[in-house]
Amino acid sequence: MSSQNIRKMVATALLIALAVVFQQLRFVLGDTIVTTYIISSLVNLCLIIAATAVGLWGGVSVAVATPLVALLQGHIKLVQMLPWILAGNLVLVLLYALFALKDKSSLTIILPRWLITGVVAAAVKYAVIGFGQSTVLTSVNQVAFSAAVSTAAGLQLVQLITAGIAMALGWIILPMLPGRIIGKSA
Repeated sequence: MSSQNIRKMVATALLIALAVVFQQLRFVLGDTIVTTYIISSLVNLCLIIAATAVGLWGGVSVAVATPLVALLQGHIKLVQMLPWILAGNLVLVLLYALFALKDKSSLTIILPRWLITGVVAAAVKYAVIGFGQSTVLTSVNQVAFSAAVSTAAGLQLVQLITAGIAMALGWIILPMLPGRIIGKSA
């Protein structure tokens, strides 16, 4: 195994650990709407940093780990939502890994590219999780799909907002990361 691969594995493990620590804040700060926005923004930031700094597989690892931790914490109330949250995270990671950085060997951000990727990724994540919640509400609670869509659309606005906050934080933090640790130039 090359030293580059080991660096990526260590960076991924650190980002997973950081995301888990952020999720544990729920037990310290309580489970309120404010803490949901704070914690979700920080977890989305870990997803974005993993996807852009480490690469697709690092992002996928964080994207899979974080909803599992949320499920174990009891934050995901319906287990049927787990695949939809996973899918939303994976879409966010995939779009950032493929499109956010022009040069994959550099952590340099080109703002228009970053913004477009972030807005599209947030919107698609919102749509995936919102559609998932609509189908879950329809199947579990026997709610009409049209009513479920409008309910899910309102409830999942948090996805758009927290992904936007994470995009802004990523724009600030990513260029400050020591790229040499993962084999990228800053």
